[in-house]
Amino acid sequence: MKSQFIVLGACALALIACNSQDSKPAAISANSTDDQKFAYMIGTQFGTQNFTVVPVQSGEHIDQDCLIQAIFDNVKANKDTTFKIQLPVDSLSALAGRYNIKARNRLSKAQPDSAAVASFEGSQEKYRAYVDSVLKSFPIEPEPPVTGQPVVLGENPTENQKFSYLLGMQISNQLINIGAQFQTEFDAEYFVLGIKDAAAKVRDSNFVMPLPEDTLKAVGVRYNEKMKVLREEAMKKAQEEEAKLKEAVAGLRGDTLPNGMPVKMNFKVKVTGISTKDENLEAYAGKPLLISYFSATCGHCAHAAPQVVEMAKEFVPKGLTAVTVFSGGNNKPGIRKFTDNAGYDDNEKVVWDESRQFGELYSDGYVPKIYLVNPDGTYKQYAAFEKEKEDLKREIAELLDGKNVEWKVEPPAPATVDTLKPAAAPAPATK
Repeated sequence: MKSQFIVLGACALALIACNSQDSKPAAISANSTDDQKFAYMIGTQFGTQNFTVVPVQSGEHIDQDCLIQAIFDNVKANKDTTFKIQLPVDSLSALAGRYNIKARNRLSKAQPDSAAVASFEGSQEKYRAYVDSVLKSFPIEPEPPVTGQPVVLGENPTENQKFSYLLGMQISNQLINIGAQFQTEFDAEYFVLGIKDAAAKVRDSNFVMPLPEDTLKAVGVRYNEKMKVLREEAMKKAQEEEAKLKEAVAGLRGDTLPNGMPVKMNFKVKVTGISTKDENLEAYAGKPLLISYFSATCGHCAHAAPQVVEMAKEFVPKGLTAVTVFSGGNNKPGIRKFTDNAGYDDNEKVVWDESRQFGELYSDGYVPKIYLVNPDGTYKQYAAFEKEKEDLKREIAELLDGKNVEWKVEPPAPATVDTLKPAAAPAPATK
């Protein structure tokens, strides 16, 4: 049985604001649209999971009002980058760590002794049933009252309120991601309605859901089929776009290094300006240049970014130009949220690799990557920022003093005999 709560990624820092939980009351029925039914269905699934399994894992019932408030807050924050959620990201991350420890401790106490293990005779099913039974016998703190009113956490929310808010953030991220997979935006009101009804069903088995189970299953089947079609279409589109991209960058590559990357930065590479109006990188040609290649959804990038910002503050006044290029898989709201969290200022120019040309030419698909570029366009790539940041700072200072940076690229190692020989045939089955 898993006892792990997902740690949140980067999200906006808090200025207290709230969204009415009942601003647009939703009602589900046989006449509702398929999208509304599907949002309701996945809400019932998340609700059942959170109101049954999580209390057993954590020893605490969820504060439903806080969970629902977090869903509305997070959905709004993803649409409006000026809207701030009610808890800072470091608080949520630390909270997740504490509840992981709490869940692990409860699970540890539920483990059978050696005599019980022997009685299971190697049956994993019996082992899991034993652990589940013991976990369910542990005390669980009473559920907070459900008011259905908007929640403002204030300066001193309880641990349970913060934990419930964290769970709401996580499942609303799931709703947003599922919507993106279906190329739509599911209505959070119907998702929340499903959560509320699932919670009511958990509390009272006699509660009658407004849609029968077979209707929800039928909706699930239809959306599974829809997802298959969308995946096939997406795969075909991706293949077509990949072919077009390779054709577009063929004339930009120029001479190559032993590892196949271009010898120089081609400043005609297309970008979409975020903090600038740039349509390519030509404004940065002929200058000592620091380029950071980040993804707004990358935790390692989120860790590296504030340190890059500090480097920019130190060296831009001395003649360095600093640019962050965000990968093509990002979007403008996500990029702006990332830069806000990292403390970006006017020292760092921000652009987006919307055309994916930069990534195709200068990246292997992994981030973060840092590039220090000489005025003549030659450059050095730093693929391990944490290990190389002191070397990077030293070489920035040297570059500003007129000493070009050098990247000594080794060609890929030739394949050895061992790597070329075929895998051994499987041994014949014994009777």
